[in-house]
Amino acid sequence: MGRRSMPMARGLCLALSLALVAAASDSEPHYHRGKLTRYELGPPTITLSASDEARLRTGKAVTQAVETDEAGARRMIMVQNIPAPSSVVMGRIMDFEKYDKMVDGVDSCVNYVSRQEGKTRTVKSTYDISVLHMKFKYFVEHTYDPEQRCMVFNLDYDRRSDLDDSVGYWYVMPTGRAASRVYYSCECKLRGWVPGPVYSLMTKEALKKATTWVSHESIKEYRASQRADPREAVALFVNNLRASAEDASSRLGLKMPQPLLVNNWLSARKAAAVRFVSAARPPFKGSSV
Repeated sequence: MGRRSMPMARGLCLALSLALVAAASDSEPHYHRGKLTRYELGPPTITLSASDEARLRTGKAVTQAVETDEAGARRMIMVQNIPAPSSVVMGRIMDFEKYDKMVDGVDSCVNYVSRQEGKTRTVKSTYDISVLHMKFKYFVEHTYDPEQRCMVFNLDYDRRSDLDDSVGYWYVMPTGRAASRVYYSCECKLRGWVPGPVYSLMTKEALKKATTWVSHESIKEYRASQRADPREAVALFVNNLRASAEDASSRLGLKMPQPLLVNNWLSARKAAAVRFVSAARPPFKGSSV
């Protein structure tokens, strides 16, 4: 930790020590029903520039500030390309009870509610985390829409958390058979007074860590599935070749021909063969009785 960040860390620890007088409780409600504006399910409304796209192609993340409904308020959103299918990426994000093995700083994450409500799934989990030698316990309600590949979360206000409030957003967009673009944003409010620079530092660190662990775990999970099924590796190789060709063509202003589906080609050849044999075969003559 640099010299400039050490005073902020000490200030944060002091503020937290004063704020965390009352411990989290699963039998008492939270102090309020939500102060931060919750995220909505659906695709993000941000525009990426040509330089953003170029940066994403190199494997680096892009960070943007997004305005909220509150006047003058802004939230940070992180965008990251991951070379893994969207189903794998979303699977890692939704595997809450393995966060202690995947996410640095998470000591435990245990689900206590899981239910289906129409097209969405609700999961409530208890988080125990360690930050700057401090421990927090809080309760989170996650809402997941598999069709939109989107998950939003906020505190479970029926239980008392060490955090004052927390809201967040995950969205996974498939960009290829084995490629995805991940959008992540969150906002957290601590109890008591915390210096603005400390909040800024915590937000940036949270965004960076989130996209790092999801990328690492998704790639690891996908590679494991490829070893289990060699056909996945072949399909990925073909997909990467085409993706590279399309990328080069777009930069040169060329148009790629539409892919010829092998199954359609085989079906057409089979039908042509049947027509040829039928035409060459002499008409069938029935025998008289």
